[in-house]
Amino acid sequence: MASIQQRGERFQLRVQHKLLPRPFFFTFDTEDEARSYGSQLEALLKRSIVPQELLTKPERADDPLLTRVASDYSAQFPVTRSDSALLSVVLLEIVGVRLSGVTYRWVEQYVSELKRKRNLAPGTIRKRIGLLGRVFDWHSRRVHSSGAAIANPFRLLPAGYSTYSREDSSLVTPKQDIERDRRLSKDEAERVLAALDGRKRSDRERQFTDDTAFCLLYRLIVDTGLRLFEAYRLTVERIDFQYNVIRVEGSKGARGARKPRVVPIKVALRQPLRSWCEGRSGLVFPYWDGTEQGRAGATNRLSQRFRGLFTYAGVEDFTEHDLRHEAACRWFELRHQDGRWVFSDTEICRIMGWTDPRMALRYASLRGEDLSSRLG
Repeated sequence: MASIQQRGERFQLRVQHKLLPRPFFFTFDTEDEARSYGSQLEALLKRSIVPQELLTKPERADDPLLTRVASDYSAQFPVTRSDSALLSVVLLEIVGVRLSGVTYRWVEQYVSELKRKRNLAPGTIRKRIGLLGRVFDWHSRRVHSSGAAIANPFRLLPAGYSTYSREDSSLVTPKQDIERDRRLSKDEAERVLAALDGRKRSDRERQFTDDTAFCLLYRLIVDTGLRLFEAYRLTVERIDFQYNVIRVEGSKGARGARKPRVVPIKVALRQPLRSWCEGRSGLVFPYWDGTEQGRAGATNRLSQRFRGLFTYAGVEDFTEHDLRHEAACRWFELRHQDGRWVFSDTEICRIMGWTDPRMALRYASLRGEDLSSRLG
């Protein structure tokens, strides 16, 4: 149980519980702060969860560095490529911190530094906290296989913790999350196709490309919603022309696992894709050597080539990943001649490879002028 006593101008919180090795004392500037913290502790202890700061300080041999725990997590637990890349950055930010020092207050201070010293966007902060939270969960399950559960301080942060407060904003320029909703206008889409067809701009000495494979890669992504890696690793054997579907070996499953899905082939794409694949086997496109080591290079080269395409076509502020947003919107806009939607929201989530239906709201950047035109 928790009790509060006033000590001079401050307030002392005393916490005693059967799960704790001894009574603990905390001092606060106000009674409200003491009462709030005491209520949080009582709620956790009632669920047999012991906060890290209330554990007996371990011997150094049993108190590893957080960097060591994170490295072990990466080595022994299947992590996604994005988590692996992020971990290499986070390790530099937590040097010298031991596990016993990872308390709720330390986590609050870490978040504060990410805002005030590094000036990171809220979404970037949440990714760091989410990753370290998974590391802490993994270590707790491995070490504390029995007895009281250990509270994960990264999970105790309140909603909105990554948003810049007034105090943060008085020290640095606050960052905000930016949601991409860029789409191709009709004119922009025509200019991109013209560049891919080899039509030279009047103010340029050369045409953009005469690469038929790259033109087909663009059409495949924008007409199906395949991710770049899913598109250039596609094999002929995964295209079923009998049923006009692509059996995609997904690239963004949980913990790096493959998440296969079936994507229908639109009518306009069927003949070009069939003609290209005729007589071929293995990879559909010649941009990847098929090895994991060659993946990063292939992705970078193709991303750069898409940037060159959009620059040549005069399409500003548009990226290769925006094509996936464009593709999602085109799936949503498909209608039968009588006006009925071709696919339901659930079916589009299946096509795009989303298990969370909220992703549909994130990707569905429907143009206001298109919605208005339906009113007549």
